[in-house]
Amino acid sequence: MYAEGKYRHTYTSTASDITPLYRLTPNAMLMYFQDSFARMMTIHHVAAFDIVKQHQMWVITEVRMDIQPVVTFWSEDFVVELWVSELSSLRIYCDFRIVRKDNEQLIASGTSQWNILNLDTKRLETTDFLADRLTVVPDLMAGSHKKIRFPQAQTVDMQMEHRATRLDLDFNFHVSNRSYVSIALLTMPDAVLSSQTLTSLVVHWLHETYLDDTLTCHMSHMDEGSYLHWLTNSAGVVVCELLSRWHPQPETREVSEDLNRDL
Repeated sequence: MYAEGKYRHTYTSTASDITPLYRLTPNAMLMYFQDSFARMMTIHHVAAFDIVKQHQMWVITEVRMDIQPVVTFWSEDFVVELWVSELSSLRIYCDFRIVRKDNEQLIASGTSQWNILNLDTKRLETTDFLADRLTVVPDLMAGSHKKIRFPQAQTVDMQMEHRATRLDLDFNFHVSNRSYVSIALLTMPDAVLSSQTLTSLVVHWLHETYLDDTLTCHMSHMDEGSYLHWLTNSAGVVVCELLSRWHPQPETREVSEDLNRDL
C-alpha cells in the first residue's frame, strides 16, 4: 500500500526469522526492509530491474536501526513502513519502521542511505532523474543523516576468518550486505548473547567482495554494551564496519502465556 509518500507492506514471519527469544533476527529485519524498498521503487519504475537497462545498480551504503525487545512469533503478521525523507544530488535517504500488525507496536525503526552506481564506470550517478518520481517526506525524517564516525579500536578482543560461499552471495554475485552483518555478529561472546539483547545497529558498507574471498572479522568491546566490528579483505582493506549495542535481557513471560492464537 502506497499513500502520501509512505509505503506499507505486510509480511508473515517464518521460523528462520525468529531468535530463540522470539524476536525478529537482524537479518530478517534488514531483509524485509530492503524488500519493501525494492517494492516501493518498483511502483515508481526505478527498481533494480528497471535501472539495469541504463547500466545502473542500487547500492545500500549505510543503515542505522534501533531495535525494541518486542516478541514476534512464527506466522505472525508485521508491517514494514518506509518513506524517502531526503534526496540529495548523490544520495537517497529512506527511513523505516517495523511494527506488529495487530497493534502497531514498534519492533524497529531507523534510516538508510542508498546510491545509484554506474556499472560501467563504477562511479556514483546523480539522483536528479528521481526528483520527479519519488515523493520526499522531510517532515517524517527519523533523525540526522550526518554520517556517524565510528570510534577507533584500541584492542582486538575477537578475530575470525570467513571464506565467502555461495550462501553469502546476492543476485549480483557479490557478498550480500546482510551476510556481512551475520558474519560480524558471529564475533559476539556467548556470555553476551545468553544474557543481553541487541538494541541498535549502525552499519557502513564500503567495498564489494565475492565468492571465495577470505574475510577477516575483528571485534572490539568499546564500552558498556557497545561493540565495534570490522571486516577486512585479503588485502587488509576494510569492506564493512558495524557498531552494535546490547542491553540486559528484559523480563519475559512464558511463551505459553502469550501464544494464544487461532491458526
